[in-house]
Amino acid sequence: MVLIGTNRIAIVDKDKCQPDKCQLECQRFCPPQRNGIDVVSIDGHSKINEETCIGCGICTKKCPFDAIMIINLSHELTNIIHQYGLNTFRLYGLPIVVENSIIGLLGPNGTGKTTSLQILSGLIKPNFGDFINDISWDIILKQFRGSELYKYMEKLKDGKIKSIYKIQRIDLLAKNYGNKKVSEVLKGVKKELLKDFELEGVLDKKVGEISGGELQKVSIVASLNKDVDFYFIDEPSSYLDIKQRINMTFAIKKHTSGKSVMVVEHDLATLDMISDYIHILYGTPGAYGVVSKKYSSRRAINLYLSGFIKEENVRFRDEALDFKSRGQVFEGKTVHFKYPAMNKNFPSFELKIDGGEIYQGEIIGIIGENALGKTTFMRLLNGNIKDDAGADIEKINISYKPQYLKEDYEGSVEEYLRKNIKLSTDTKMHLINPLGVDKLMEKEMNRLSGGELQRVMIVKTLGKDADLYLLDEPSAFLDVEERVRFVKVLRRFIENNKKACFVIDHDLMLMNYISDRVIVFKGISGVKGNALKPMDLQSSMNVFLKEIGVTFRKDPDTGRPRANKIDSQKDKEQKKRGVYFEVM
Repeated sequence: MVLIGTNRIAIVDKDKCQPDKCQLECQRFCPPQRNGIDVVSIDGHSKINEETCIGCGICTKKCPFDAIMIINLSHELTNIIHQYGLNTFRLYGLPIVVENSIIGLLGPNGTGKTTSLQILSGLIKPNFGDFINDISWDIILKQFRGSELYKYMEKLKDGKIKSIYKIQRIDLLAKNYGNKKVSEVLKGVKKELLKDFELEGVLDKKVGEISGGELQKVSIVASLNKDVDFYFIDEPSSYLDIKQRINMTFAIKKHTSGKSVMVVEHDLATLDMISDYIHILYGTPGAYGVVSKKYSSRRAINLYLSGFIKEENVRFRDEALDFKSRGQVFEGKTVHFKYPAMNKNFPSFELKIDGGEIYQGEIIGIIGENALGKTTFMRLLNGNIKDDAGADIEKINISYKPQYLKEDYEGSVEEYLRKNIKLSTDTKMHLINPLGVDKLMEKEMNRLSGGELQRVMIVKTLGKDADLYLLDEPSAFLDVEERVRFVKVLRRFIENNKKACFVIDHDLMLMNYISDRVIVFKGISGVKGNALKPMDLQSSMNVFLKEIGVTFRKDPDTGRPRANKIDSQKDKEQKKRGVYFEVM
């Protein structure tokens, strides 16, 4: 069993490594290998001996498929909990399960959040780096002896832990139960749960016919209905609108009272509201992840944004993530595009749109509950559907990224992008590289994760020569750092190229950071919607949050929006002043 520490990590991406299509550069150019020391062997793919590797990084530069990553750590890591195989991801440390509390996990994709949930829920056993042998529970308990997790792991071994794991991939629910009615999947579920998650109206629908938000709620409700000791919930906010996210946090707290919960979440406002404590996970995505100590929710999020955990003397990012609002005033500047007042009626839904305009270099955020016509608005602008009165919409070139990412292209990311856009030096410098898509070019499109596919589709959309860009829920599946990078990329792209962009999203902090002005959609979900004229950020958020009845204040250290507790002194004071979004 591998229990010794390491200060060097070698990762080989088996999906990218193609020894039959290269000149074995990793082996040929390795200095120790050329001197007769066994470092790189080839067996279906490259295998690197971390003990004899000197960390020079020549193999990473010479590999034509970008399949190798060599990481030289500044300090030795010793507390390895799990490793999936040779030259693969490894996790150091585990979150602590706290009774009668909700623990949040915060960190980039690929640093071990889901692995942590799978270990603690009993889906996989920790192997402490020994990925060859089947580790016995006696060894597992010995490794945890004296730690806060010993009693928990002992109960897990004895089968005394009853837990439920709400998976991240809710699309699998539709795939596995698509032809079943929701009522069958939720058979025996408490009526109070159905009411709190507003699912009474979809019980007679088939699982394969309901929206992503409804599918998410079905998955959460099915989990919360189980009478267990521990609830493990992976990314519960995906596809939910802002109101639903707030309601979801209240409902989870209500229905897990007296139990223990662990939540993975990338929406910082949601994570802040739902968590009592948070563990930060940091490292190199896809290579290794380290679990920090637990901190209060506010403290943990601020530490994560700063990139430095003072208490542990660990700096895991060179610069802080800035979520401060930076909306601009465009009045008096060049009008880029005008759209008329429009109406669109469907058999069971009607949409009214107040006319408006967008300025050159401006980004307009679009917020509102689900099923109020936000996506329909984009489809009207894009010409996919027509206004009932035949309103004359200005003809301009539009590039549109839809809400749901379904791409069955058979081929690599590079082949897909070449087919759809020009892979110019400018595109690579300002879109592909900053969004990390350069590391995905050799991957097959049908093997991308949700976050990887989202970034590829953003590049495809912005890479087209258009006057107006429409992005529907671009933050879905992206982690916090990817969201910040996306905001910076989009801001530079729109301003430097003198374009304009509409963005629909439900991440309140992202919208606070990205939006110059905002269009609020009001109405009754699934019945009627009304798109108001674009307003400044403060006014629009006040209008929207007043409808929900929730107030937000500015965190004094980071400037990020934080929800006030309902009926708290601050909540009452802001409502009395009519200021529901006090972050300017």
